[in-house]
Amino acid sequence: MMKEMELVHDDLPKKARKALEKLKRAGTVPVMVYPAVPRRHQSEKEAALARVGAFDEEKIGSWIVVTDREVVFLRPGLLRDRVDRFSLSEITGIEYVNEFQDNTLKIRIREAAEAVRFYHEIDGVRFYRHLKAVLEERDLIKEAGKEG
Repeated sequence: MMKEMELVHDDLPKKARKALEKLKRAGTVPVMVYPAVPRRHQSEKEAALARVGAFDEEKIGSWIVVTDREVVFLRPGLLRDRVDRFSLSEITGIEYVNEFQDNTLKIRIREAAEAVRFYHEIDGVRFYRHLKAVLEERDLIKEAGKEG
């Protein structure tokens, strides 16, 4: 079992920390949090910041959160946060699209797919490894259940 928030940056912007606190109060415990933006929500400015690797966390407006049950796209706002949740059971795969060009991963959610661009290369690698391990473990449990 992973420690709660083991890979969370201490220097998260105030808006992101508040949004994470709301998730925790609602019973969703974050395991990993990284600055990342789904392609469909990406503005030109966010794409440029992600491409060069934004080092000022205050300028980042979108985060990806992994919990023990979900992947959550979090976009903190002034009045309201935008939160898109996907159960880990709905995720059918993950793959790199442009690992070395712009650190984009494709997350397959049932029949659909969402491309996600990470602001920092190592975050994308850590996210990929974690989610890949979770999916493999889930598949092994399914296989064991079918055989037993």
